[in-house]
Amino acid sequence: MKLSRLILSAVLVGSSLSAVVMPLDVAAKTLEERKKERPVEVMSERVGKKVAEAIDMMTGGEDGENKAPLPDVIKMLEDIDVKKEFDKAFLSQLTGKLYAQEGEYKKAIEKIKYAADLDVLSWDDQAGVLKLLAVLSLQEEKYQNAIDYYNKWYGFTEKHDPQVYTHKALSYYQLKNYAKTVEQADLAIKHADEPKADAYQLKMSAYVDTKNYKKAIDVCIAALQYFPEDKKWWVPLAQFYLMEEDYARALSTFELSEMQGFLNKPAHYTTLAQLYSMYGIPYKAAKTMEKHIDSGLIEKNAKNLSVTANYYHQASDYKKAAQTYLAAAKLSEDPEHYRKSGDLLAIAEDYKSAIDAYEKAIDFGSEKLAQIKVSLIEAHFYLGNYKKAYQYAKESLQSKQHKRMAQGWIGYIKDTAQRKNVSI
Repeated sequence: MKLSRLILSAVLVGSSLSAVVMPLDVAAKTLEERKKERPVEVMSERVGKKVAEAIDMMTGGEDGENKAPLPDVIKMLEDIDVKKEFDKAFLSQLTGKLYAQEGEYKKAIEKIKYAADLDVLSWDDQAGVLKLLAVLSLQEEKYQNAIDYYNKWYGFTEKHDPQVYTHKALSYYQLKNYAKTVEQADLAIKHADEPKADAYQLKMSAYVDTKNYKKAIDVCIAALQYFPEDKKWWVPLAQFYLMEEDYARALSTFELSEMQGFLNKPAHYTTLAQLYSMYGIPYKAAKTMEKHIDSGLIEKNAKNLSVTANYYHQASDYKKAAQTYLAAAKLSEDPEHYRKSGDLLAIAEDYKSAIDAYEKAIDFGSEKLAQIKVSLIEAHFYLGNYKKAYQYAKESLQSKQHKRMAQGWIGYIKDTAQRKNVSI
């Protein structure tokens, strides 16, 4: 993962013109003692003048109107002949920072590492180059190097920096060391003056990658205490509840997400509809699907229309279910969609429309022909079409599965037709 220029610019800052040399025996000394004992050193006069000229070139002088290109400034610094270790370290870290600003990160790392290894810069500058090496390593996706340099920086400064812990968590995450990711994210959360979402996001991602959805839920709930209006926690929380088969909480979380306008993907609404259906609210499931099919968010295809029709069927809105199956059938030319529509129209006692749907199913080659013929017996009978009903009843005698039913219909149709003086 590449870091933004904003992160880099936060660390590419000017260095002071002084530094200190670290004593050799520091093992038993406190941080403050080490700071005090690091003697101050300054650049030689000749090198200092050259650096001042380079800074003038960068800034454009007093009026700031004649800024030189950074490559020219870098060349000037590279051409300075230096002998003193401090001068070498100072020039190397300064040149490295300019390379970094130019986006030449490998050269930047080489220069800044050389300065860091000399270990003669001032306390603040030495800490700065160690941190910058970590940032540049992260920029170059050298994650273990980034971790190592951050560890050196911490060993040098003993400072708890939440951003450093976050960067280490990111590095460990990229290395798939999820336990360390969580550990560093927790440190970032612990030491932050104000909660930052990145640490929670990395921690959640580590749990997701290890399929520990219970822990991921805990992270989302903790994050929502600080970021209640941030949509990136609500929908994942609902999905994690689904993973844990906690459907009641999944539904309530999806509903809260919808109320806040956080649902914006087709899968969000198809899942919400499924949950409504699961919890015995099929009409709301159907309306949810229909609304977002009409809006264009959910694709208007045969599959989605069929699902919507099924929800209407569950809700006992047979007419609407039948109409939706017919809409699906026009797109799919699937005889099963026509057959289902016919069944629902028959239940709604719209027998004429049911017959039309059944006949379409036959025309499109339904494999359930015997079942459809039995349904046509009933539809034609209730429309008073006794002759047609009788015809389909006789044809149904050929079906082992429906023979007994057909025999019953034959007798009933004959009696009814005779009573009404209708020839069959």
